[in-house]
Amino acid sequence: MQDNNGTKLWMIVMFGVAVFSMHFGASCMLWPVTWGQQSGSSVLAAALGIMITAIIFPFLGYLAIVRGEGSFYTLASRINDKFALVFGGLTVAVLGPLFVIPRMSAASWDAICKIGNWNSDQMFPALIFAIVYYLITYWFLFKLEEVLPKIGKFLVPVLVITIVAVVAKSLFSPLSEWMPKLYSEGGFAYGFINGYQTMDLPAALIYGVIIIADLKAHKMEGRKLSKGLLVVGAIGFGILAVSHFLQMLVGASTGYLFKDVTYAKLYATIILQLWGVVGGTVFNIALFLAALTSAVGLAAGTAAYFEEASHKKWSYRNVAIVTLVISALISSFGLTTIIRLTAPILSLVYPPCIALVLGYVILGNRNHGIIGGATIVAFVWGCVDCLIGYLDVAHMNTAGIKALYNLVPGADYGLAWIIPTIIGAAAGYILVDKKKNPTMATAS
Repeated sequence: MQDNNGTKLWMIVMFGVAVFSMHFGASCMLWPVTWGQQSGSSVLAAALGIMITAIIFPFLGYLAIVRGEGSFYTLASRINDKFALVFGGLTVAVLGPLFVIPRMSAASWDAICKIGNWNSDQMFPALIFAIVYYLITYWFLFKLEEVLPKIGKFLVPVLVITIVAVVAKSLFSPLSEWMPKLYSEGGFAYGFINGYQTMDLPAALIYGVIIIADLKAHKMEGRKLSKGLLVVGAIGFGILAVSHFLQMLVGASTGYLFKDVTYAKLYATIILQLWGVVGGTVFNIALFLAALTSAVGLAAGTAAYFEEASHKKWSYRNVAIVTLVISALISSFGLTTIIRLTAPILSLVYPPCIALVLGYVILGNRNHGIIGGATIVAFVWGCVDCLIGYLDVAHMNTAGIKALYNLVPGADYGLAWIIPTIIGAAAGYILVDKKKNPTMATAS
């Protein structure tokens, strides 16, 4: 019995580390260094904001799945089936082939070109790299119940060793002193908003399907399954929190030396300064593996979501193949272009994901009117944020819109959506929950 318990404990730990590696990906490997570089002496305040939106909220995503007793699609469909297809489908598409998955291979290609001193803007070589990259990805994900074991067995050991080596070398050999921040807003507000960039909250909602499938394959059901999901998530995000903080310190230690480069190019530049070409090779191995684990997890989660949403009219494997083909095509446009053209949509999907998650965490599988009202209003408000973002991308005059927008409390901190969301929750309670069951609604 003890051997069996020991085996299960080791499996849970291995899954937890695999979850860390899926969330870590290219974005959580590269973004914190840039956040630290731009924050400088405000790095601690920025790190606090990051911890809320990129660590605490995503972990609550796993808790919401447990409390809400269902997958991401199930949680959203209780609000409304059509809303689940629009909001859930859009969120998963952004996490999948439209943004985050292409970002994985594009970041790897960007870093390889920096180390090799090649031109990363040429689309054909980037496309060839992406095709090879996603063929490897497909091997890892073609069976949903084998995703975590494969990641834990093949990718995690090399990833952890290389990342520890990179961070340790950078922290023990700082290139500069901390300098004043490079942005105008406060450090906490900067960190809070930039935590959206990781997309780890909606990622947690779709990773939950993968973790549950793998835990069920190891004979875990009922409360043991729910507890296992939370423990796996806690291990993964505990490691991720330490990783974020240390890598932000790495970025802050560069001062103003490399302020004209960001993300993969910044990290590669730091490594070349510290370790030369050998270090660059180690870094590329780590980045490739980090990006690959996220691509595997996100593609698997995307396929599982659309299989469930289509009531199995679309098979898991077919959706996975389509996801990877689209990802390969988009990734060939390059990391900078992908981020510039798709970043505004993050403001659309992140607030409603927060509302959905907090609703189920607080209320459990009840009061769907409150949860639905909050989530729908947050989604509508996110559409406004997204519109302003794309107007800025198009270099259109948004001064008038922003003047009105900034009148809303919390706008300076990127939290303008909170008050409308609370109003939406109250409306949902009055219009739905109270009418459905006045006695229970009053008691609650």
